[in-house]
Amino acid sequence: MEGFVQFAQNTVKAVSEIISFPISVSNEKGYILGDTDPTRFGTLHKPSIEVINANEVILFTAEKASRMENVLPGVAVPLNFDGRPVGVLGIIGDPIEVESYAHLVKKYVEMMWQETLHLQVENLESMTLESFVQYILLNRSVNQEQLNHYCKLLHIKANCNRICITIDIGDSFLKNVQNKHHTIAPNRFKKALLDCVVRAFDNDPQNVCAFLNTERIVFLKYVNGEDGYFQFMEEFRNRSLHLLEMFQVYNIHNAIVASGNIASSIEDMDQSYRESDSIINYGNKLDLTPKILTYYDWDILLEMLPNHIDAKMGRMLVQRLRPLLHNEAYPVLKRDFLTYCINNMNVSKAAKELFIHRNTLIYRLKKIDIITGLDTGRFDHCTLLCFALKEDGNVSQQSDYKN
Repeated sequence: MEGFVQFAQNTVKAVSEIISFPISVSNEKGYILGDTDPTRFGTLHKPSIEVINANEVILFTAEKASRMENVLPGVAVPLNFDGRPVGVLGIIGDPIEVESYAHLVKKYVEMMWQETLHLQVENLESMTLESFVQYILLNRSVNQEQLNHYCKLLHIKANCNRICITIDIGDSFLKNVQNKHHTIAPNRFKKALLDCVVRAFDNDPQNVCAFLNTERIVFLKYVNGEDGYFQFMEEFRNRSLHLLEMFQVYNIHNAIVASGNIASSIEDMDQSYRESDSIINYGNKLDLTPKILTYYDWDILLEMLPNHIDAKMGRMLVQRLRPLLHNEAYPVLKRDFLTYCINNMNVSKAAKELFIHRNTLIYRLKKIDIITGLDTGRFDHCTLLCFALKEDGNVSQQSDYKN
């Protein structure tokens, strides 16, 4: 069985810490692959073959052992895996004394074996999922045959609606595993974080959850059409908050959770991922706590919209707003105007928030009207100016370039 040599040696080390008797582990062909006495490693132990064939405990008295080659007094018990004997555990000593340990140690070793195999399978599945998400999310085009192979291997449908949720944890994973006080093995730590994501966002068998790299986890969430999408997005913030709370336990405090839009197939998931990546990059510029970002959030869309004014429109805005941008009072006028917009164009509320007299604010708004030719009493004019001023860094750069 693959990995038996390493398992046999680990078994000898683990069991030796529990009982004081020397032990050995042989494979189904009778060769010793682990022994308290390293000189016996690799030697043939013929009675092990007898134990395998009989699939039962055999005692070896001192008299019986003396007549056999490479045999010591003690007890030999078969190690079973998947219902058949695949190895032999030998406990060396007075058979009467060590026999009482035989069945207990046998169960312990078989449980160790099952756990070892389980971890190997888990790690293999984790590596397969990571390769899969890297393949579909980081490539603009994918091979259909390869994609179908992955879907079949992972038992997921290629053509159903999903959204990509990206959780950015920065360097938290690396810092945690490099911390000398960190007691969880890296693979176990990864699994713990993935379990948190699944608990927060749902464990539907059509979901896919994996590390994209050490800084990002992706969760490809299955949704049942647009109605399912809208229902899930209504719950998205609360689910994300729950995830961030669970992450606190693992010393992860500054994670960002973002979702892309709905995609109709696995093949199109790269677009949903790029959307989540884009909103993360934009969200890093915002003073938001916690950072839970989605295009479903109107406030986020309003923040992002000015950033998507195209170059042609940008040049026209620069031309019309240059007198305002170059006015010495611009910083104050900008602050007061945006506060006026935030307060729903209510002069009294805005003035109170700015700690200035109502007439002072009216005077400054009139000044903006005169400089720009806009009417700050009109909602549509305020909307246009508000978008432009929120991106005044870009507008100013274009203005400087034109000059």
